[in-house]
Amino acid sequence: MKKGLTIILTLIIGFGLGWWLNEMNRFTEGVVADTKNPDLHLNDSVIVLENSEIRKEDFDEFFYRFMIEPDFQLSRIIFPLEFVGFKDGYPGEETDTIYLKKDHWEHNHYYLNESSIPVIYDNYEMKLKDTDERVFVWSGVENGIYVTSYFRRIEGKWFLIKEEDFST
Repeated sequence: MKKGLTIILTLIIGFGLGWWLNEMNRFTEGVVADTKNPDLHLNDSVIVLENSEIRKEDFDEFFYRFMIEPDFQLSRIIFPLEFVGFKDGYPGEETDTIYLKKDHWEHNHYYLNESSIPVIYDNYEMKLKDTDERVFVWSGVENGIYVTSYFRRIEGKWFLIKEEDFST
């Protein structure tokens, strides 16, 4: 009885596996035939997004989160980060460029510790032109601070790509 049950079970599994392998073979033959068919084009099976269809992140929303969340800030910096400053840290005509690695970055709060920040626009609608670049300049009054941060929108998201510190 056990021997007969084992034979029947083996036959059922064998037929099921054979049927499945046959279906997989037919499917792969169809895929190969489709790739060789000149009537089918790549554009028919690939969705191409125009740059205008990619959701563009708002800089103000990005920058606020960039200032308050250290992990987010770290994730939105292109490392190694180009950092330009005075040679040997002393004001003069000579500059030095270093490339900061991720483990040397310290969270920057930018202007969050201040009570206000002036904003100047280039039009009466008080909106910046929708470009993929922003420059943030922190210029102190009679304290020698002059730091410039360069941001670029890459595939819809903002990233810090370069900083310059010419503070005296």
